[in-house]
Amino acid sequence: MLDQLYIQKFHEDKIKQYGSESPQSLAWFSEEDQLKRFEVLAQIGNLNTKSILDIGCGNGDLCYYLTQYLTNFSYHGIDRIATFLDNAIEKNKDFPTATFYLGDFMQGTLPVVDYVLVSGSLNYKNSDPDFIFKAITHLYAHCNIALGFNLLSKTVNPDGILIAYAPKTITDFCKTFSDNVRLKENYLEDDFTVMVYKE
Repeated sequence: MLDQLYIQKFHEDKIKQYGSESPQSLAWFSEEDQLKRFEVLAQIGNLNTKSILDIGCGNGDLCYYLTQYLTNFSYHGIDRIATFLDNAIEKNKDFPTATFYLGDFMQGTLPVVDYVLVSGSLNYKNSDPDFIFKAITHLYAHCNIALGFNLLSKTVNPDGILIAYAPKTITDFCKTFSDNVRLKENYLEDDFTVMVYKE
């Protein structure tokens, strides 16, 4: 619970500083960085006609991004910050197959979908040192085709709320339950994306 309150306070402070609709309120440095992460995540497979779950959907920017490139898909977004979720609903009001949920992705029931995508939501420090591994396992159980997520390999402020991971540590863990794990690097400094497939 303290982890959740800490994250919520972090974003509330960012909202006051930058406004709720800015990428900075989501802890992104810029919109360009955010879009680059989306571009890499979208390479996970052919998302047309598929169902997608966006973990920590924020302002619904990934959903909006995908509507620019895909013609037929269903989208579910979940976030714990009500202000972001209100923005997400408004931003994607013209996309009828988008559904948004308020809540913690580690609690309650998540839909089982073709693809689970996570952009930034696993980058927070947690009091449980095994949280990242539990989260990956939990989310992988809710995809039929693949799980894709990005993480930081380095942080600007090691004492801050964000945490960095070694790509090899993460990919080695994913290989304990999948024979098809892909790592993408060198698209942004200090960032990497992992894609974990069911087949």
